[in-house]
Parts: sequence; structure tokens; C-alpha cells
Amino acid sequence: MTIPHHALEVYEPYDYRGDNPLSVAGVAVVAGPMRDNYYLVQLDQPLLVDDTPVTQLLVQPRYNGDKIDRAVSSTCTVNIARVVGDTDLVNLERVSFDQFIRWGVGKISPPA
Repeated sequence: MTIPHHALEVYEPYDYRGDNPLSVAGVAVVAGPMRDNYYLVQLDQPLLVDDTPVTQLLVQPRYNGDKIDRAVSSTCTVNIARVVGDTDLVNLERVSFDQFIRWGVGKISPPA
């Protein structure tokens, strides 16, 4: 099985000064706490947010009508959430609000 890689451009937070775009590997689509789906991605290189290393992010299409499949296989504007602490969501099918924090907005796309 080939692991999909993506470029994740960060538009918000506006004060973000790290690598941009981020290189991420797709892990899985997981169910969210409100009948929504998130795409779990693993960062190729951890980033620091509030002095805490972040290795996983959840992305979700930002606009109504965009399905999670668009974020997985195409270019899509997304909301970005960071997975809290040292939580690892790789083997989960469902996530809860206490496992992630809204972080920003960006665009996910397949690498060029």
C-alpha cells in the first residue's frame, strides 16, 4: 500500500513562522465527535506550537459541500487541528474534542 503524501499550506494562524508548506503523510479518515470526518495526517518533521512538539494534525474541509474525500485525494481548503500532547490517533476510528485543538486554516494538496 502506498502512503499518500501531501503539501499542507498554512494560512492561519497568521503569526505562524515555521516551514510552509508542511510535508505530511496521510494516515486515515477518522470519525469526529459531531458526525463529521477528519483526515489524520502525520508530519514528516514535528513542529513546535506553544513549546510543544506536534507530530499529527487533523484536517477537515472548510467549506460546506466539500466532502472529506476531496481533502484526501485533491486540493482542498481545510480547517487544521493539532493533536494534543503526545496523543497518538493512528489506531483510532473516532476522535473526541479532548484529543485535538483547532489551530488554523490552510490548503492541502497532493505534492507536485
